[in-house]
Amino acid sequence: MKKILSLSHLILFSLFLSLGSATQYFDGEPVSVLDGDSAKPWMKVEHHKDAHPRFPSEPFHPKLVQFYPQIKEAFQTAEPHSSEFLLHFAPNALNNDGTIVLLIPGANDDATRRYARPLSTHDENHLTSPGLMQYLDSKNYRVFAVTFSHYHGDNLYQAEHVANSIQRIQQVLNTQEAVSLVTYSKGAMAARLYLQSGGDLFGKTFLTSYRGDVRSVVFQGGPILGLDTPFRYYLYNLTLMSEKIPAPLGVKSMVIYGSWKDAGIGSIFSGYWPGQLQMIHDLRNHGIPHGVLSFTTDANLSAVKLVNGGSSFFLQSHGLEKARVAGGRMIEALNSIGLPEGVGFALLAGNFPIIYDERYPGWKIPAGAELTAASDGLVFVKSATFKEGLNAQGAQHLGTKVLSLNHIQLSRDKKAYEFVDQMLED
Repeated sequence: MKKILSLSHLILFSLFLSLGSATQYFDGEPVSVLDGDSAKPWMKVEHHKDAHPRFPSEPFHPKLVQFYPQIKEAFQTAEPHSSEFLLHFAPNALNNDGTIVLLIPGANDDATRRYARPLSTHDENHLTSPGLMQYLDSKNYRVFAVTFSHYHGDNLYQAEHVANSIQRIQQVLNTQEAVSLVTYSKGAMAARLYLQSGGDLFGKTFLTSYRGDVRSVVFQGGPILGLDTPFRYYLYNLTLMSEKIPAPLGVKSMVIYGSWKDAGIGSIFSGYWPGQLQMIHDLRNHGIPHGVLSFTTDANLSAVKLVNGGSSFFLQSHGLEKARVAGGRMIEALNSIGLPEGVGFALLAGNFPIIYDERYPGWKIPAGAELTAASDGLVFVKSATFKEGLNAQGAQHLGTKVLSLNHIQLSRDKKAYEFVDQMLED
């Protein structure tokens, strides 16, 4: 019986390994299409699914399911499977004849909210104020955008949908012309992992290797050197846990109002934050030390335990290094290789370090700040402008610009739009 079971298991395992690549399972035909008034300000929104069986069902944090009405309607659910994505068509995507552009949003985001209606949903002009999509569309670019199924999903699976989006764009335009990518924040990871054949690098060889179909990429506030925020600040963890704000926590547990509380699904190790885990990297190794905001009143014992792992009277932590390993040491691996030769890249960073609470339009109430070193309130300038992590293979550096904008403003401000336009032209 043991031999029979072993043989059957071996056969099943062999069949599993022999499955074709995800590219072979994606034919470009949409599952459904949103058009007319429900698709505005887009011409249409296509709902796609990659039929490859190795896409997992990633868990959603209960407070972080898809919430934007148009996106839920297009997906036909608030919790789409990781095999699904949306492809958005700008109004003149099929009529213009300029460079083809694919916009890639970041965490907690979708293409409509980031690129087409970028103002806060609390702003009275939210539905009428144009974004980067309309700006590029008016300048003759053929503009498309992708929305991923999961706000904090695995960047490797999202990279596959970048590849799928490019394939579909070339299909509808009947061209093999290379596409330019514009990424915002976490979206940089999906773009890089496709360009750098991340499936081959990180043991998911069914994912599509880079096909030479990208002309250039513009990174807006991209964590090229990664992030270490969950392990940098005790107060970050304390605030998120005490206010029950859904964001990845570095702590395993901590004292809240005098009692020990488990981080639960908020822990970066819980399985709800795979994409965030893959961005963890120790920025102290790149000249960004812990500053006064990292200090704790117990002679810094809690600060040390938070980053190195262990327990204090106030918290327990697995530590940054364990998180980096659990994320596959992804930042380190990508930066050691760089982008493929022949791809141009540009870097846009912000150095206004305060992000304001958008629930109160017109009021300047800080919701977050990063004051240890130059930053946009979330991503350090040094991380967002780290070109050495991109040009190791000879990829062409098109330009870098630092604007006096915070992380959110980088995707809304006209000066940012103008830089993107200039880099796409180059």
